[in-house]
Amino acid sequence: MRLDSLSTLNYRNLAPCTLLFPAGVTGVFGENGAGKTNLLEAAFLALTGLTDVTRLEQLVQQGETEAYVRADLESSGSLSVQEVGLGRGRRQLKVDGVRVRTGDLPRGSAVWIRPEDSELVFGSPSGRRAFLDSLLSRLSARYAEVLSRYERTVSQRNAALRGGEEWAMHVWDESLVRLGTEIMTVRRRALVRLNELAAEANAALGSRKSLTLSLAESTTPEAYAQDLASRRAEELARGSTATGPHRDDLVLTLGDFPASEYASRGEGRTVALALRRAELELLAERFGERPVLLIDDFSAELDPGRRAFLLDLAASVPQAIVTGTERAPGAALTLRAHGGRFTPEVTAEPLPGEPLAEEVRA
Repeated sequence: MRLDSLSTLNYRNLAPCTLLFPAGVTGVFGENGAGKTNLLEAAFLALTGLTDVTRLEQLVQQGETEAYVRADLESSGSLSVQEVGLGRGRRQLKVDGVRVRTGDLPRGSAVWIRPEDSELVFGSPSGRRAFLDSLLSRLSARYAEVLSRYERTVSQRNAALRGGEEWAMHVWDESLVRLGTEIMTVRRRALVRLNELAAEANAALGSRKSLTLSLAESTTPEAYAQDLASRRAEELARGSTATGPHRDDLVLTLGDFPASEYASRGEGRTVALALRRAELELLAERFGERPVLLIDDFSAELDPGRRAFLLDLAASVPQAIVTGTERAPGAALTLRAHGGRFTPEVTAEPLPGEPLAEEVRA
């Protein structure tokens, strides 16, 4: 998987431009606020169609009404153009000029590693659950579809609970149990391999404590229907569904204790890196090629060992974009970020006939 070029227009603080990326590592350096994270966010959006912002208009440059990102992508020997148009409350995706849904984009195209990933360890169960669901949705279009239907069912059931419509519960419960059971089954199956890969990555990072991933489930497939019935009065009083995979947690155990409660900040960063490394390997196994790796602020809160691990990981994939306040060593291309613009730095004379890396402004 390779990102040949990325184009942006009216995206956050980025100046309109098209950036060309070579194979190997591209390093992007500059001061905080120069646009480095926004560049990675735009690349991830163009590659996957995904964003974690709550309102799409947050991605649109102040004073504008629409934004646009485009990725020219090389995958499995073929070329494609992926475009994302953004406006207030809407997102339009196209592949080679044809409108598509998010699930139609290459699901194994990118992995994004961020300093904020520590919240996967120290944050709420909803964040860990979102990480697991997002990964499984990319691994399986069927899982993404079932999860979407399950979430709609929970929302509709909650509305019925708030309206005191106890008579309708048997209708919603039947759908909830069927969809929720499939979600729990897939999570359990996928966690076997995810646990293996995360444990291996944690050890490779030099941790002296073993890492184990498990699920804290509010029910089981066998007991789901009974548990819903037994908590009916509670749910009517609360106006929300209290049982099901939307209440579960991905438990990270470091040594013998929950990482969320006992890990140091450094240990938490290691666990988060192990999860992202496991994500990358699972996607590579599923789709037969390694994703584009996006690493934001490669030196943030990292000791030399973890920094070396990240840089080695970047060098192990066909293409990586690595940002930081300092230059990434060993980069095939280095871009200086300033005010939302990215200027190539030539560190050596090019070979005869070798083109310079370039930025083409719109």
